[in-house]
Amino acid sequence: MTIPQPISAELNAKIDALPEGSVKKRVLRALTGPGIRTASNEEIFDNIMRSVAKTEAQRAEWRKWRDDEVLAFVEYFKQQMPEDFAEFLRQESKNNEIDDELWWRVGRLADMWIPDLDFHDCTSLLGKVRNHFRSLLK
Repeated sequence: MTIPQPISAELNAKIDALPEGSVKKRVLRALTGPGIRTASNEEIFDNIMRSVAKTEAQRAEWRKWRDDEVLAFVEYFKQQMPEDFAEFLRQESKNNEIDDELWWRVGRLADMWIPDLDFHDCTSLLGKVRNHFRSLLK
């Protein structure tokens, strides 16, 4: 284990080249935060960047919901679960969040609408549904 080392000019240039945002903040936190290191700064940077690339690759595989698909699910939701539809809209407008139980029921409905829907694709669909409701509330 090693004590944190100063960031080299070469690594600093790589960090500076990153766009402002959470990845850059994550790298800087990992390299400048307190604690004893078990890897070099370069290894820490490389591990973070591999993790980010893997996450981006996974997200690229997620389904891209078209507006007409989202609207079709909203209509299906409205027809199949009118009370939950109204409650979903109420919670979104009042709290700007949906309680876990209702979220789960709507997720189950999405799985009935498209059987074997991947968890991430379902979550993405429900996020689009929330965005649709928000646009209606404005």
